[in-house]
Formats: sequence, structure tokens, C-alpha cells
Amino acid sequence: MLAAVLSAGSLWACSVPVFRYALEKWAPDAYQAIVFHRGPLTDAQQALARSVSGDGSAGQPPANVSLQTVDLAQNPAPEMLELWRQLGTETLPWLVVKYPRTVRLPDQLVSGPLAAATTRHLLDSPARQEITRRLAQGESAVWVLLEVGDRPSDDLAAKLVTQRLDYLATVLKLPTLEAQDIASGLVSVPASGLKLAFSVLRVSRTDAAENVFVKMLLGSEPDLGSLKEPILFPVFGRGRALYALAGKGINHETLDEAATFLIGKCSCEVKELNPGVDLLLTADWARLVKAQLAADQGLPTLPSLAEAAPETVTISGEQVSRRESEKVRRPTLPLAHSPTLSPAHLLALALATLLVAGFFWWRKN
Repeated sequence: MLAAVLSAGSLWACSVPVFRYALEKWAPDAYQAIVFHRGPLTDAQQALARSVSGDGSAGQPPANVSLQTVDLAQNPAPEMLELWRQLGTETLPWLVVKYPRTVRLPDQLVSGPLAAATTRHLLDSPARQEITRRLAQGESAVWVLLEVGDRPSDDLAAKLVTQRLDYLATVLKLPTLEAQDIASGLVSVPASGLKLAFSVLRVSRTDAAENVFVKMLLGSEPDLGSLKEPILFPVFGRGRALYALAGKGINHETLDEAATFLIGKCSCEVKELNPGVDLLLTADWARLVKAQLAADQGLPTLPSLAEAAPETVTISGEQVSRRESEKVRRPTLPLAHSPTLSPAHLLALALATLLVAGFFWWRKN
């Protein structure tokens, strides 16, 4: 019991930046692919089902999706029957892809006949490949700008984001990695192996190859599909979208807040307690992280970490005021920075003291 209480404090103090901890430690949540059928699937149908299983077969990298086949003739579970009834179709076999259970999003990402037209671009797309490539090379975050289709609006948003991120790269500093965090395996690289780097990736809503990806982004929050304005998604770690910034919510203040959170200390190591939705990507992240580590040259020894850069500085520069009429999407973030002796540590220490005192009192009486 004492060990459990003391270990609880470790969930709240970590010198590793959020983006790096997420890249190394947070396995992506699995999307749910369900194939409804009645009776055995044909060989061709089985091949289509396997193509969306995400198991890494046929030499392809794995994807964060789990496949379940439901034979309606074999007395399936009540929740599967209810889902089938909600679909309102008699066409079989039928494919449904749902968001991970952890995010509790009610909408289906994909719902259609089990056919090549439905499964095409489900697991991968050019934009997702580019996101994976940049994150695997050590970028702190890829800021995906989902264009609205109005060239002036899209160009203006892209310019604002690019210029602000370039500025932030000159004033933000990565936190100092603590030797104990490296020794305990919270990060696989020393300070010189970390990179503060942001980039922007523009995605068109009308790109046929990105149809599933666009639906995935718009469905990541309940009201995004109705917005007719550019939407920005900071993507980090192993393909986790932090949240959406839309329209006038794309401004200096919200960009500063998101960037500071991503490069700040990971104050809570439990992924589910941090904001964001994992995207459906095809990538062998464990291999990519190892490859990135192997590519680093001349890494310093632990004693040299004392020479590392100072912690994140306060951002200076123009602050954008927001009128009451402006609609700004700005979710509340957990604190990205926490002292070594956090409130959780103090609470754990107090509980441990009470437990020890109670134990000796019990032995004495």
C-alpha cells in the first residue's frame, strides 16, 4: 500500500516534453472496424475485411484499428444487434468504423457496403503519410490546416499560423531533461536528441484521397462539421490531434497556448487525462522511434545534461485581444509545467506518513 501511494506521485512530475513523451510512450487508441454479415463471407469478402484489419499483414505497417466480424445468423451480442438496427440498412456485408471507445464519439467514421470503394483510403492517405514522416523525424508537432475552400481565407490562416510558429521557435525553449527521468526510461534520448520544430500541412476538404481523413478530423469534435472556415489541428506524438482551432480561434494567443503545452513538461503521464484524439494512421511507431534514435549522432553523456537549455520562457510579443462577438475555440489545457515536488507528491508523502504511523500504532496496541 505504501509503495502504491508513493508511486502515485510519479504520475504528476516529469521533465520530458509532452510531444516527446507522447511519441515514446502513448500507444494510439484503436478504431473499431465491424463487418456485419449473414453466413460465411466469400474469399473476396474475407480479403477486403483483412485489408482493414490493421494487423500489419502482407508486409504493410500496422494500423491502430481492430476488426470484428459479426454474423447476424449466429445470435450476436445485444449491443451488436442494436448497432445493426441503428444502421437502417439490409445490405450485407456492411462495414462500420467507429472512433476509439476512449473518446466516446457517437458518430461513425465510415459506414457502407464492404467494397473497395468503402475501404479505399481508410487506413492511409498521402497527408497521413506525411504527418507520420515528419513526427518520426522528431518534429514537435505538425499543424494540419483543414482548408475551407476559399483561397483568400485559407491563405490568410496559413500565413498567420506559419509566421507565429516561426516566431515561437525563436522564443520557446525545451525544458531541461532530468537525469532521473532518462535513467528510469521516461525518454530514450538526452537533451540534444530533442528538437523544437513545428511545420504546417495544408489539407483540402475536396481531395478525394483525403476523404476519410477529412471526415476523421471533422468528426473529432461534435460541432466541427458545420463550420465553414479554416480549422487547425496540432498533431503530435504518434498521431494525436490536440484539439481544433477554428476561424477567429486561430490567433496568436491560442497558438501560443497550444505550442507551450506541447513543448512543456509532461505534467500528467496518463494519456487519457490529456486532451486529444488519436488519428487512424498506418505506422510501426516502435520501429520509427528506434530508427530516429539510431540516426542521432554524438549524443552527450548524462553529466553534460546540466548544460542543457533553460526551461520554457515567458512568451513576449503582440497579444491578440478577443471581442465578445468572436467565437474562439480554446479548450482548457492541463498545466504543462509542474515543479519537482508537486502537490501530488506532497499528498502522497502525507498519506505515506499516516500509513506508517497507523501501522506502528496497530502493532503497539
